[in-house]
Amino acid sequence: MQAVLETERLLLRPYVLADAAQVQRLAGDARVADTTANIPHPYPDGAAQTWIAGLAAAFAAGTRIVYAATLRQDGAVIGTVALHDIVPAHARAMLGYWIGVPYWGQGYATEAVRCLIDHGHAAHGLSRIGGACLARNPASARVMEKAGLRAEGRLVAHECKHEVFEDLLLYGLVLPGRAPSHSPA
Repeated sequence: MQAVLETERLLLRPYVLADAAQVQRLAGDARVADTTANIPHPYPDGAAQTWIAGLAAAFAAGTRIVYAATLRQDGAVIGTVALHDIVPAHARAMLGYWIGVPYWGQGYATEAVRCLIDHGHAAHGLSRIGGACLARNPASARVMEKAGLRAEGRLVAHECKHEVFEDLLLYGLVLPGRAPSHSPA
């Protein structure tokens, strides 16, 4: 069962199908899609329901941990924070996140990312968290830097967004810990 995580201002909880309309509204904003590598615009009808419906299976498989970032004061969904491409044998994962435009510039992304990194380390034994953002998105780079990730490189013309090839900035964080145990093959 996926834990609910708490920060000073947020609750990070598993998504439920009832969240789909809010996800489509927030992620469907062209400004959100334009600042991320993987959110399409226009956001297709039904895509949020399909995405949410697949999250429990990905969590059970140990490949992805996705949270709805919600405000503690009223429970409003404001965005997503996730660990994906989890590789338990190497104790690593990649970070992903987005926050709806009405909530930009308030520190919510950094707060959620820090909480998820701590959870990934403490509860899932992750010792390396990576992240990437479009090079033209300095706000996303700042979120990772404030959460402790450090610049590691640049992938030139790596993503095609709106028919334009874009560079990705790579970030990483190595956490203290032990090597994962391996069973004999």
